Amino acid sequence: MRKKYIAVVIPTYNEKENIVPLVQELLNLPLKLKILVVDDNSPDGTGKIIKEAFSDNPSVSVYIRDGKKGRGLAGIYGFKQALKTDAGIIGEMDGDLSHHPRFILSMLEKLEDCDVVIGSRYISGGHDVNRGFLRRTISKGARMYIRMLLGIKVADPTSGFRFFRREILEQVVDNLSAEDPFIVTETLFYLKKKKARISEVPIKFYERKAGVSKLDCKILLKYLFKVLALKMNYGR
Repeated sequence: MRKKYIAVVIPTYNEKENIVPLVQELLNLPLKLKILVVDDNSPDGTGKIIKEAFSDNPSVSVYIRDGKKGRGLAGIYGFKQALKTDAGIIGEMDGDLSHHPRFILSMLEKLEDCDVVIGSRYISGGHDVNRGFLRRTISKGARMYIRMLLGIKVADPTSGFRFFRREILEQVVDNLSAEDPFIVTETLFYLKKKKARISEVPIKFYERKAGVSKLDCKILLKYLFKVLALKMNYGR
């Protein structure tokens, strides 16, 4: 595994307050990184802001997508761009500072012994910071539902903070089709079918410091329906 070269995909939409400090934190890590920001042509100018801020840094690439928007479509696009590089490890994380770069080193250490490592809120040592009782309860029910229907044996199947060995991501990327945040669980489903070795590392998940969350009840219900559809169509 080419340990020193890591591509990190960050899908963004309206993250102008968060993206520059996040990328700077990543660049401060003692790692050789290629950062790929995939912006869905944000009305707040996120893509242009990050391009201007790091215009002279070859380690930062910015892709501003036109056409149909969606967290899943941006993620798939980012994965395919990352696979065009020579990176031996490819990761993804949210662009709102909820996933802190300080956990990446322990995640990469764990990746030495598996194919995929997930930054998990729900194993020993993990924590979901500043979330209320109702959000925690809904999240717990959703996780149990996903694990039961899809047989994904991880504590945090909705975490978008993870790193993949290049070889395993290459095996599943062409199966991915989710347009929205369901991409996170869809990816794990296909990894399970490929018998990927998946491990988890505890992280603290921080509520965004700026901007507005994209998750609401309607999106959550659609997410859970898509779990059932995936099971019915491809679960065997």
